[in-house]
Amino acid sequence: MKKKTIKQMALTAAGCAAILGISAAGVPVHAMASVQAPAPAAVNMKTGVPAAKGVKVQEKTLKSANGNLKAHIQVPQLSGMLDRRYQDEMNDIILSHAQKDLANWEKNAADAAAKAKSAHLEYRPYELYMTYSLKSDGTGTPAGIISLVVTTEGFAGGTSMPRIDTYNVKNAAAAERVTLSDLLGDDYKAKLDADILAQMKKDPDKYFLEDYKGTFEEQTFYIENGELVVVFPKYSIGPGYIGSPEFRFDLKGKTGLKTKPEAARKLDLKKTAKYKNAHGIEMVALRDAARQLGYELQWNPSAKTAELRKGAQFTRVTVGQNAYFFAKTAPKALNAAPVLQQNKLYVPLQFVSDILQAEIQR
Repeated sequence: MKKKTIKQMALTAAGCAAILGISAAGVPVHAMASVQAPAPAAVNMKTGVPAAKGVKVQEKTLKSANGNLKAHIQVPQLSGMLDRRYQDEMNDIILSHAQKDLANWEKNAADAAAKAKSAHLEYRPYELYMTYSLKSDGTGTPAGIISLVVTTEGFAGGTSMPRIDTYNVKNAAAAERVTLSDLLGDDYKAKLDADILAQMKKDPDKYFLEDYKGTFEEQTFYIENGELVVVFPKYSIGPGYIGSPEFRFDLKGKTGLKTKPEAARKLDLKKTAKYKNAHGIEMVALRDAARQLGYELQWNPSAKTAELRKGAQFTRVTVGQNAYFFAKTAPKALNAAPVLQQNKLYVPLQFVSDILQAEIQR
């Protein structure tokens, strides 16, 4: 494959990711095709595969009823987390992604088989693989971090484009996603980018140095044996033969996550516009809450949607839609949907406490 073609594939993935507001690692495989509604799939639960200590993994196997696709899908499902609700939501997300990928590939395989038949050509079934690895069960260093890697890769007769999804979670009574800034501090990016570039320059023939633009907000990484492992998509900064490039950094000197400033986790209701709706639900102005908690808010008037970002943290709310999520957690319903009142967007106070995990100060 020529380097120009490789670059185009990487740019296609990044473009889709920008539109969706997620990393390229979260975009469906098979040339980033649009996600189809999941088709019914057979699900078999295998015997639990325990980690040495800490959390454990059980495995669900998805099978395709479509003879045009050979599916080898092993879906990890965590057990033993302290926060059972977070655990269940994360398991639902992982399973849902696998079901959507399977449905998408079944459709593409059926279309390809039909075209081959009409052209009187031999059709070779597509293949779809999903594997996983529990890199850290929460008992290693840094302490309390669960790190799971899920790899999805399909083959349609040409070059494959694997997708690597990583789930890094602090195993606590109130579990939360772990980010690079949690591990390395808010000013981590410049040094980490320089260190990665330095590693690349040690073997310049192995990488596309001019294509390296540094780490990004939703950078893929995992924790293994006290090391931070930063992962880049295949073809993004190097030729396909090296796979998905990884860069390792020692974290053994760190004993845990840095503590978030308490002031940034409190919402002072006295400084927030609020009211009670007809059902007695307390509603608060989202922009006021975002400002106090340090989130950047962007309003899309045509979609009536507001996006909140703070570092790697992200959420989105839409007027009239009672579905809330944070980072990669599954959407959940609260006691009211977002509403517009006098040109201000209001959300239930429960959104601040349950989704943003902020303390309420009255």
